Amino acid sequence: MDAADAIADLNQALAALETALLTPVVSGELESWVRTAEAATNKLAEKLPPYLKTVLHPQYAEIAKSNTELLARVQQLIEEDQNLILEQDAFRNRMSDFAKRASQIKKDEAQATNERTKLEQEGLALILRIKRQRAAADTWMTEAAYRDRGPVD
Repeated sequence: MDAADAIADLNQALAALETALLTPVVSGELESWVRTAEAATNKLAEKLPPYLKTVLHPQYAEIAKSNTELLARVQQLIEEDQNLILEQDAFRNRMSDFAKRASQIKKDEAQATNERTKLEQEGLALILRIKRQRAAADTWMTEAAYRDRGPVD
């Protein structure tokens, strides 16, 4: 997989999950909502690791090569990648558990409202963290390439 495909795939997965989470649940449609959200969550889990490997990790290597003063930032980015994978896996497990319970809730969907709302918030926070990680990598890549390091350059 090349970088452009990984970027496009991740963008599509992020948009699908965001749309699924932000879509209001119509009465009687909780099961449908959760199936859509779970599918989007699984798609993100499939697309995030290849994106990290083919897009961000080469950027980190370039940052480290271009400017050794930014090695601490590269280490922070790598740690955040690991945390993102862990958070994404935990979110996928919570979504899967909720999907199993939602299929049993037929008559009183209101009892699942708090849990669904919490899942929505967690999912949106995950999306935001992924986007923040992308912005951080781009920022440090630009900094490494264009930073004026005085007479060292």
